[in-house]
Amino acid sequence: MIVNITNTIAILKKYDIKPKKKYGQNFLIDGNVLRRIITLSKVSEKDGIIEIGPGIGALTEALAEAAYRVLAYEIDEKFITVLNNELIKYKNLRIIEKDFLKANICEDISLWLEGCKRLVAISNLPYYITTPIIFKLLEEGKLINEFYLMVQKEVGTRLTATPGSKEYGALSVFMEYKATSEILFEVSKNCFYPKPEVESVVIAIKRKQPPIVVKSENDFLFFIRKIFSQKRKTLMNNIYGCYSINKEQIQSTLNKLNLRLDIRSENLDLQEIRDIYVNLFESPNQ
Repeated sequence: MIVNITNTIAILKKYDIKPKKKYGQNFLIDGNVLRRIITLSKVSEKDGIIEIGPGIGALTEALAEAAYRVLAYEIDEKFITVLNNELIKYKNLRIIEKDFLKANICEDISLWLEGCKRLVAISNLPYYITTPIIFKLLEEGKLINEFYLMVQKEVGTRLTATPGSKEYGALSVFMEYKATSEILFEVSKNCFYPKPEVESVVIAIKRKQPPIVVKSENDFLFFIRKIFSQKRKTLMNNIYGCYSINKEQIQSTLNKLNLRLDIRSENLDLQEIRDIYVNLFESPNQ
């Protein structure tokens, strides 16, 4: 098994790999963490798994042992070599040398994971691009309904944050709109080599039908990003700064919805944000 300190160091030395801090290249060396991920995600021999950024393959190996098929995206040539050599015995593993953010997920699934009983994304995500990956999974990976992801603790807190908390932002609202999310357990920095500066968490995300209705989902999601673009500003000033709408119209909308004129976006729940958006952009008078 790859997942221990001795084997990890040996593989890095064998392939002359020097972990790059700026890319969050910290490799899992604790087998207990892997076992908990496999258990909590309920991976079975009928499942198809999507992994992003497998690195030297510690999680990949465990997934290939437990699942029917594994589709892993890796962009680093050195890691591709490691995976092809060290995991060569796993015929149910397909490595795609591609930037996941540029991949056609549905097309790749149809080529390799067709017929799997369940499709699940399970990954120790590269911390520097965690948010774009989650957005892509939820927006484009419509065949995947469950995600079990190891992320930086700070990001996990933002993903599951509620209105009024300092961590609450556009990502929190997006998650509430698209999915249910729950932190399953924390992962100490001591479980990695080299040891990162931050703690991690494993989070479960499950896709759901949006609890609200808007005419244009893309425009609504854009609106969410804009109203949180400058957290020091009030909601009114964020809207005024991003759209060609006069302040009187924004004030009228807030008054109609019984919201304070100085309210900030972090104090709004999903329904309130939707109501503001609809009144400004989707009402008959617009």
